[in-house]
Amino acid sequence: MADNNNHRAAQLPLTPHPALKRLAHLLGTWKNEGPVPGTSTYRMGLGGHYLIQEFEATTPRGRKLSGIEYVTWDDQTQTLRSHLLADDGSNFTYTHQVDDDGTCWTWFGDKDSDNFFKGQLSEDGRTITGRWQWPAGGFDVVSRKIGD
Repeated sequence: MADNNNHRAAQLPLTPHPALKRLAHLLGTWKNEGPVPGTSTYRMGLGGHYLIQEFEATTPRGRKLSGIEYVTWDDQTQTLRSHLLADDGSNFTYTHQVDDDGTCWTWFGDKDSDNFFKGQLSEDGRTITGRWQWPAGGFDVVSRKIGD
C-alpha cells in the first residue's frame, strides 16, 4: 500500500471510490464474540472517502486494546486497503474484500496472505460468522450488529 498519493494531488477524485460501497454493511456498532471480545463502530468519514473503524477489545491475555482503522481504495494495489493503529503501537495494513455472495475477506497485509479472516454475512446483514486463521492456528469469530 502506498503511504501517500502525493503524486496525484491534482487528480484526486471529488467523490469516493465506488468500491467503498462494498463495505456499507459494516456501518454501525458491532459486538465481537470469541477469544478477542469487544466492540467496533464503523462510520463513513472525510467526505465518504474512508470507512473509519474505532474499536475496543480484550486480548486472550487480558490486555485492553483500543484503536482506529481507516479503509479506502488504494490505486497502487487496486484493492480496499487500510491502516490500523492501536494503543499498543500497532501500525498494520490490511486488505479487504466482500464477494457477491456475502463472503467477507480481510487479509493481514496483502491480498492472499496466509494470515486472514474469512467470514459470511448473514442474509439480514446483522451477523458475520467466520474465522481468523494463519499457518500456526487461528480462532472463530462472531460479530453481531447492536446499533445502526
